[in-house]
Amino acid sequence: QILGLLFGVLLVGVCQGVPLYDYFSEGGITQGLVAENNEFYLNGKPFKILSGSLHYFRVHPDYWRTRMQQYKAAGLNTLDVYVPWNLHEPRKDEFDFGDLGLTQFSKEGFLNITRFLEMAREEEMFVIFRPGPYICGEWEFGGLPSWLLHEYPMYFRMSYGPYEDRAEVYMLQLLQKVKDFQFYTENGVKGGPIIMTQIENEYGNYGYSDYPRDKEHLRFLKKVLRFGGIESLLFTSDTPSSTADWGNVDYELMTANFKWNSEKELKRIKEIRPDAPILVSEYWPGWFDHWFEDNHNTLSDADFRTILGNIFGANASVNFYMFFGGTNFAYMNGANILGYSGVEVPPVYVPDVTSYDYDAPITESGQYTAKYNSTVEMIAEYDPLYNLIDRPLPPTPAKLVAYPDIEMIVVNDLTSILESIPAELIKEYEKPHSMEEIEIFNGNGQSYGYIVYRKEVSLSPGSKITIRGHIRDLAQIMINGVMVSEPILSSVQLLTTFGSWAIRDSQFVVPEGINCGESCTLDILVENLGRANFGVPHTFNQKKGIWEGDILIDDKVVDNWTHFMLDPTFSGEDIFRSNDLNKFDRTAAESLGFKVFLGVLTLGEDTEIGDTFFDFGCDACQDWSHGAVFVNDFNVGRYHTAGPQQTLYIPGALLKPGENYISVLESYHGSNTFKFTATPNYGTVAADTTDKDKENPLDMNINLI
Repeated sequence: QILGLLFGVLLVGVCQGVPLYDYFSEGGITQGLVAENNEFYLNGKPFKILSGSLHYFRVHPDYWRTRMQQYKAAGLNTLDVYVPWNLHEPRKDEFDFGDLGLTQFSKEGFLNITRFLEMAREEEMFVIFRPGPYICGEWEFGGLPSWLLHEYPMYFRMSYGPYEDRAEVYMLQLLQKVKDFQFYTENGVKGGPIIMTQIENEYGNYGYSDYPRDKEHLRFLKKVLRFGGIESLLFTSDTPSSTADWGNVDYELMTANFKWNSEKELKRIKEIRPDAPILVSEYWPGWFDHWFEDNHNTLSDADFRTILGNIFGANASVNFYMFFGGTNFAYMNGANILGYSGVEVPPVYVPDVTSYDYDAPITESGQYTAKYNSTVEMIAEYDPLYNLIDRPLPPTPAKLVAYPDIEMIVVNDLTSILESIPAELIKEYEKPHSMEEIEIFNGNGQSYGYIVYRKEVSLSPGSKITIRGHIRDLAQIMINGVMVSEPILSSVQLLTTFGSWAIRDSQFVVPEGINCGESCTLDILVENLGRANFGVPHTFNQKKGIWEGDILIDDKVVDNWTHFMLDPTFSGEDIFRSNDLNKFDRTAAESLGFKVFLGVLTLGEDTEIGDTFFDFGCDACQDWSHGAVFVNDFNVGRYHTAGPQQTLYIPGALLKPGENYISVLESYHGSNTFKFTATPNYGTVAADTTDKDKENPLDMNINLI
């Protein structure tokens, strides 16, 4: 397939022309990007923005340059870049741009944004800069740091002092790093890649019906950007037919986000801004998936071409969101609230899968698709500068490898983990507290992972445990170290089974065989499956754990709970390991409950290392139910047998010759065999649809409540 795609590129032609920056800086840089007379001009020259979103935090830094070269070879001239606040200020006033090593993203080099921008310049690519503070992006909490929830009350993305104060502090730290990477500044450094900057993201959707949005907040963000040294063209982005210009301010450049109904959206934005050029700031060439969905969301190449043809037919510029999606590593996947126009649809909350493949022109592992070839062909016909600007051949992507199976042994369980957890991660409270409310990490609370609520109680068969409100998000009950609740493995169980977030006032009846009497250790383990990244104002109050109400036993309120915080994001994956590897045996995999498996993948010095996938969906892999995988202490993300995703991407950049340690945090079952595959499986693909079938906004926008 790759050879065919490369042949297609060769047929179009590889241009050894003028370097992009040389062309647009000829005679000196005297002007940045401007939008006037229905066209974009860069340094006074007409310019079609042909961009692809590239999230530096979703791809290993060793692959940054390859992805940029793949974009360039397709005919793109610009990268669209989000910046997640929660990675760069993971704790209040601790700003990490790859130099602090607070998280795995910092240790592996993901957060070195200045290096990313330098590389964009080296590869002759411009940059559309989208600094937040809110980015959406199917990223945890839309990029907002969870420690904001430690303060109560907290109101997000509006003219609320405590939020704006923290947003300004962060933004100014970020802007100090990037302001010298602009293409044009009046008195500062020139010649960098940044040509335009977003004020906020899809702000027209942040409200109810057509009530006015808080435009003073947008003006505040504009002021911060300008004060921080940003002189580039500013813009906002929304879907014109649904929110018009509600999220725009001061007639700054308005751009459009869409997939279906492309002609309608293009017509609407032209009605709103008749004298401005059109930029489709997000053309969605695929879509993302949620755990427990039946199918993997895709867009056919034929529909992809039709929509792109409509965009080009309107003389528009475009950014492919995404051109390459990548991966929601660790616990950084976002989530959605199902509904439309304020009407929620069960199970209401749905977490995103780990893969962000997005059915994009370039796959999660960097392979080429038919859409890539279509992009090359259509840009070649559309871009006036296609035969003038230098363009390379598409680089060869990383090899995909199916490594031999490895044996896994159980090295820890929940009881042992709680016995060895550091004292600073244990807190006592009268009422159950959310992760974010816990007084740890210097007032930052717990961000990700798991929390356990423990109490010594009296239980017998038939005793009823009630958790008022909703569990946030997924719970299981252990009595004296034994899991007694039922695993949640299917979408049907979300609405019927104890432990699901979808059930209000969940009730669990203690089964027969539990006869611990007055000395029962009750542990309620709750997993945070990711905070929603999109919604209306009230949905951003999304604390995790048990906090909406009391815990009752036989209808009597039970107070005074011990809280254990299990968050490998900061504490390290090693808090889940045991120092005594002989304490457990292979039969422990057969028991039900939270446990940790460890295996070793040994690679020879002459082994060709490539990307691979953990296969948890094959016929022999069904015992892997739900958990997370760590490769040499790097959390590559969650898996869940409910799908649709059935394989988990492992970048070859995380592997090395010699011993590679594979750890699995499994919530329910697990296996003594860990299988690799070179073939990704994102789930069953839904039946193909056409543009005409998508007139109902509930279909693709059911999550836009």
